[in-house]
Amino acid sequence: MTDRAQKLMTEIWEERHSWADTEEKLVSAVIRKTLDHCKTFVAQKMNNMSVIDKNDLIALSNELEQLP
Repeated sequence: MTDRAQKLMTEIWEERHSWADTEEKLVSAVIRKTLDHCKTFVAQKMNNMSVIDKNDLIALSNELEQLP
């Protein structure tokens, strides 16, 4: 178990208990919270666009699978 995966799950459950009372809201919360826990880069030549590290997102997904 990794700390970031456990922290992400804790934050998702907090959102679920505070406001995400539908599947749509919960999915929205999951996406937002996941972005906070993945590596991102700024593509300066692309108008300061943020780019998500796909490999890190996959790694986080694998870490989540390993949680008890």
